[in-house]
Amino acid sequence: MTLDIRTTITVAAVLALIIGASLRFVMRDYPPRMLPSMRLWALGTLSLPTAWMLYALRGEIADLLSIVVANSLLGLAFALQVESIRIFVGRPRSRALVVAPVAAIAAFECAFTYALPSMRLRGVMVSAIIGAQLATGVWTLVVDGRLRRRSRMLTAVAFAAMSFTLLSRATIEMVSGFDLPGPFAPSFMQSVSFALGSVFPIAGTLGFLLMCNERLNDSLARKERHLRAITDNLPTVVAHVDTKRRFTFANAYLGRLLDIAPGSIVGRSMGEVLGPLDAGLQAHVAAALRGDTVTFETECDIRGERRYFEASYVPDLDADQRVRGVFVLIVDITRLTLAKQRLARLAESDVLTGLANRKKFDDSLVVALARAARSGGLVGVLYIDLDRFKPINDTHGHAVGDAVLREFARRILGCTRESDLAARIGGDEFAVLVENATSVQALEIVAQKLLASLDDDVVVEQFAFKVKASIGIGFTQGRADAKALLQMADQGLYQAKSAGRHGYCVGPLPPSPVGADVRSLPRSPRSPNGPASTSPSRRHR
Repeated sequence: MTLDIRTTITVAAVLALIIGASLRFVMRDYPPRMLPSMRLWALGTLSLPTAWMLYALRGEIADLLSIVVANSLLGLAFALQVESIRIFVGRPRSRALVVAPVAAIAAFECAFTYALPSMRLRGVMVSAIIGAQLATGVWTLVVDGRLRRRSRMLTAVAFAAMSFTLLSRATIEMVSGFDLPGPFAPSFMQSVSFALGSVFPIAGTLGFLLMCNERLNDSLARKERHLRAITDNLPTVVAHVDTKRRFTFANAYLGRLLDIAPGSIVGRSMGEVLGPLDAGLQAHVAAALRGDTVTFETECDIRGERRYFEASYVPDLDADQRVRGVFVLIVDITRLTLAKQRLARLAESDVLTGLANRKKFDDSLVVALARAARSGGLVGVLYIDLDRFKPINDTHGHAVGDAVLREFARRILGCTRESDLAARIGGDEFAVLVENATSVQALEIVAQKLLASLDDDVVVEQFAFKVKASIGIGFTQGRADAKALLQMADQGLYQAKSAGRHGYCVGPLPPSPVGADVRSLPRSPRSPNGPASTSPSRRHR
């Protein structure tokens, strides 16, 4: 069975033109690094229609065009496609492998058309050169070592089938010596050659595009694995939820955080994965699904541990700016938050005793007085000074003295309420801020407890110390001035010291600030330590 050669050539030209033109549009979707080889393949495919049509017009146009140019273009088309394969697998570009076969075909076609006319030798040489070119393409794919892939196998089979046919035709025609009566005369090998030539653009291009797609998929898979490795090892939740609040992506950290298998998260809703934690996040997710970027801080208990997080919900928008989901980024800031809390405590606490420091005491006193101004509650301050503490430091050293101060701070806490604020305001001086005291007598009871707590010796290492203290009490109700209140407590301390130490005394009432009525408060009984002195002075230790 033989085929009409002209019809076959026309079909091959149309197919090559359609495929080549389609490739120009397909290339837009591929990354730049793949374009050089794709451009060469498309250029080679687009050279085929011109070559086939010039060949089909033999007898209608000059032999230079229908024989020399037509066959040279065929050689150029296949040379470009072979070069495309070489570049694709990483071989250096070689112009010689493109130019040499085309020049050889043109030379032989001129020789056997004008100098020694022979249609058989023209066919033999063209078939041999193009067949050898295609064999080079097969060899390139084999040496590349990835021939087991279906895309490369298809390309190699297309090249090999065409190469084998052309080389077989060249061998048979060379050996037989039979010269066809015309370029379109039917014969078995001629029919097979042109039939494969018309199919080759389809099979070869399909295989080449599959090679490109496999490489693109491999690149995407590598990037996805790289991205997955990065996100899985970040101490941060990275996830994506769709408009139905179902996870479409979640990194391993989310699984580790919730103690669930990471692979079981995708496809499930936020409520199913997060459980009770989801309730506090619904409003933020709803805002992100409306198109708003949301950033917030939250805290929750996870497996019995208090954790702190900073979350960002970013809308995932399509090309038409419609929300198709939410990107979720949640950073664990537990360490940072706890560090800030520790720093805040350190900034407001005494390093030696753990009590509040002077700054914390002063700030708390201002707040307490502001509350008392609104509620009319009674605010009291106890100034405490250790009696004759300096000899302990001088005789036994600061380490022993520090231990005595720590023990005294512990006894203060044992004599006060949780709502009271105990502070070390300097050296061996302490203070207690009491809010909402029922009466001045209640403040005196606190002072009595503190003095009684010192009945037991303070034992440090092998030493036992009889530590004593003097206490001054200041109080106010309603509106008052912090400075005046502290002066009242300070003068009470001076009076307690003057009366013989290890006692307490309520200081003299300060002048009333505008609008205050502190003189209407009942005074407590005079301290048993002796008469109170009203002259302000530095207290003696």
